[in-house]
Amino acid sequence: MTLLDKSKKVEHTKTRIAFVVRTVGLEYDDRIRKECLTLLKNDVDVFIYVNFSDNRKEEGMTSYGVPYRSFKLFSRDKLPQAKFLLVKALEFYFKVNTFLNEYDLIWAHEEYTFVFPLLSKKNRCIWDLHEIPFRFEKTFMKPIFHYIERRSKKIIHANKHRIDYLESNDIVKCRSKNVFINNFPDRKFLNSTEEDKEYKKFEIWLGSSTYAYLQGLSVARRYPLNTIECIMQTPELKAVVIGEFDSNAYSSLMKKYGIQLHEKIYFCGMVNQLAITNYLKSALFSIVLYETSTPNNTYCEANRLYQSIILNIPVIVGCNPPMKEIISKYNFGLVLKGDGKNISELSKATKSLIINHEKYLTSLKKNSFRVVWNDKCIDPSWYL
Repeated sequence: MTLLDKSKKVEHTKTRIAFVVRTVGLEYDDRIRKECLTLLKNDVDVFIYVNFSDNRKEEGMTSYGVPYRSFKLFSRDKLPQAKFLLVKALEFYFKVNTFLNEYDLIWAHEEYTFVFPLLSKKNRCIWDLHEIPFRFEKTFMKPIFHYIERRSKKIIHANKHRIDYLESNDIVKCRSKNVFINNFPDRKFLNSTEEDKEYKKFEIWLGSSTYAYLQGLSVARRYPLNTIECIMQTPELKAVVIGEFDSNAYSSLMKKYGIQLHEKIYFCGMVNQLAITNYLKSALFSIVLYETSTPNNTYCEANRLYQSIILNIPVIVGCNPPMKEIISKYNFGLVLKGDGKNISELSKATKSLIINHEKYLTSLKKNSFRVVWNDKCIDPSWYL
């Protein structure tokens, strides 16, 4: 008997919510983990229906105790990558929809799942937008967003800045339907001692050296080249890179530095969320940069920003308003004048932060509690 079959046979008096997700892996998606745990604490049953990036089919249980079922999409196997997205989204919808009648609410994650709030009954779906829904910025798509907005119970965004932006561009019409959840780390992350298989290797490689913690450098718009160049130009520093790394930036760096690159930078690859704590807690500082060329990047506040703050690690950020606001307000680190494009400015900021490290550390110890996830991050009125 499968986990899904078992869940059908149990009589439920609790509120039942189906998460609909597309992700690389449920163990890497910290927002989903925290939302699930908060709902479980509030006596809600959660089941996750997911399409993984590798398109595998399986059933299982997450490390945080939520059962899931993943679907293999024929359209993703047969159609070109990043094309025919509507066809793929519709196939996902029709495969999952047959299981949704037994749930009180559907919690659909990210823009990709827009078909669920579009076709669900009124007030039966929450649409959780991890990013700005850029496709709906087009004039002919705005009425579809407005229709989804009217039918959704709530639309969740990553921060207030994004709602303000969408409202100013006539995408958000009904402000009361739109709410936000800052992606603060929880205490489970803060107190985690989980080690992955790579951590011991990293410790041996690091020795007694001082290091910076770097994460999310998978694409050029996060300035992976500039970030690493800054570390290479700081003799007293090494760095660990968590997650995937932009291939073009890596090729350029290898051409310039050769073996020296790997003597200074440890490329760790993908790491489960709760194993990140060990890599981060002893770092001297972190750098979080986003190009301001798009609204989604301009109004970004990365999970890794808050993960650093909660562990009392100073951060260098670009001029992006949400990150600038929190760092400047509590003196948690340094804010660049630009978004990180200027390597010289970034290198100067790095040297300044190292010199004034104790000052930022004192501020962090006083105020880092302000960015801790708690059960009040999700209002029960959104789903009851």
